[in-house]
Amino acid sequence: MKTFLRENPTIAFGLGLPLLLVMLFLLVSGIPNLLVASPQNDLLFATEYYNHKNGVQISVINRSVQVIDQGNLQSNQKPRIWRYHVKTGAVQEIGFILPSGTIHSGTNPATTADTAKATTVDVPDLEGILVDSSSIAPDGYQFSVGNRYSGNAFGGLFYSSRYRHDAVLTKSGRSIRLPDTVGRYYRGNTHFIGWVVSP
Repeated sequence: MKTFLRENPTIAFGLGLPLLLVMLFLLVSGIPNLLVASPQNDLLFATEYYNHKNGVQISVINRSVQVIDQGNLQSNQKPRIWRYHVKTGAVQEIGFILPSGTIHSGTNPATTADTAKATTVDVPDLEGILVDSSSIAPDGYQFSVGNRYSGNAFGGLFYSSRYRHDAVLTKSGRSIRLPDTVGRYYRGNTHFIGWVVSP
């Protein structure tokens, strides 16, 4: 076999080049995972969040998450809040109950009285939790919804387009994909809330 390859360098080159490219890709993509520290701050984000002016608004005020019911939420527009735990890699849904009468069928227009009933919604699992709403976490990670491998020159060659709707944490070339929370890929209605920080 060695003699055959020596006598036919073109064939040897044709066989060796793809293997060399694959090894190079694995090496380049694996280096950030070895050199970049793991994330330290849990992440809060919302899915199915439409940000309508009369719907549910999620904001960070004085380092605390505030869920405001504007009084005219349509039946298919209730957002869901999630916490990504960096230590375990798990995603936990943070439940909250909207006041009765908040959700409308969408068949009748909202009245002035409906839109004036803005109330703060209790979210017990987030009480006492400090949140930093900066786009970059204290540990340097960023949250984005999009191409998991956008920072890698080889990403488009080796991975399918289904990754374009992944939610990821990225830092210095390292990319950590969040688990799927709702049985489908993350879309444009995924809303960053903030990073859980220590007092």
